[in-house]
Amino acid sequence: MNPIAITVTGRLGDDARVFTTRDGTAGVELRLAVEVPGRGDTITRWVKVTAFGVLASRTADSVRKGDRVTVVADDLTAEAWLSTGDDRQPRARISLRARDIAASMAYDTLRTGYADRKNARAAAANGQPTDLPAGEQADAQVLAGLTS
Repeated sequence: MNPIAITVTGRLGDDARVFTTRDGTAGVELRLAVEVPGRGDTITRWVKVTAFGVLASRTADSVRKGDRVTVVADDLTAEAWLSTGDDRQPRARISLRARDIAASMAYDTLRTGYADRKNARAAAANGQPTDLPAGEQADAQVLAGLTS
């Protein structure tokens, strides 16, 4: 078990930034504004969130600037540096590597598509035509024992 387990909820400050790693893995970077209660006022803390693979692809397709999301992370990095220019002010940032990213249902609605995909796989397993890609239809039929 990883000793680090962090959950933060906030709003996206920008649209997701999509990238690809050197080995071809999909990646996404989010700027998350987290409101922290202070003495009287709330303070906004900005957190950089990165995700990779399927989580990155699905996140990039699903979230936009202003969306409220909850991030579950299992890795934390603190960075510090001096700004460029004449003022050379100290800067710092917390970065999280996401294990899961979810939309906040308290502020929005969401349809994941899981039930539709499950029904389509069941239909394909019974030999019925579906909108699934041909490879997924074939896999479902093999698993159901319809073909070999």
